[in-house]
Amino acid sequence: MTIWKKFAEHTTGTFKEGHSSHSDSVEIEYKNWKIVFDNYRLWSGKYSAEMTRIVAPITLKDNFKFEIYKEGFIRKIEKIFGAEDIEIGYDDFDKMFTIKSNNEFKIKTLLRNKEIRDLISSQKDVNIQISDQKGIWEQKLPENEFELSYFIDGEILDLNTLNQLLQLFKLTIDAMLEMKSI
Repeated sequence: MTIWKKFAEHTTGTFKEGHSSHSDSVEIEYKNWKIVFDNYRLWSGKYSAEMTRIVAPITLKDNFKFEIYKEGFIRKIEKIFGAEDIEIGYDDFDKMFTIKSNNEFKIKTLLRNKEIRDLISSQKDVNIQISDQKGIWEQKLPENEFELSYFIDGEILDLNTLNQLLQLFKLTIDAMLEMKSI
């Protein structure tokens, strides 16, 4: 049984069998949103990489956007040369992640939630953002359509990790609802 079938059974999500260039996927309904988990093969010339991605289509009411990703060598160099990021006031989190947003107050409000910070911190790698491209790397979405998106190199084969990411999406959606951003 594939990880996506197991995850669908575990979450009462809907398993969708992949075809041609699309992998199997799981769609989970949460309130008025659909959260989709799948794998995506990212191509760049002769090189390709398998990615796990999670997307939830959203409509923004206030244009609040953010991106949170783990510090790495390239990101540290960006900072040296002046790339700005937001510090939220939690030293360990601020040291571990780069946080970008067009609304400092709202990103600090979102990340004030300890459970959201803990779920982000527990992942081996983090790339979570509001994207205006379908499935992160596909075509640009129509105006005013966005996706809450997460991606990581490789396939996630651990149910516990997938459940943590599902919880992260649910809490993020709830927080954005409470802030009247969606």
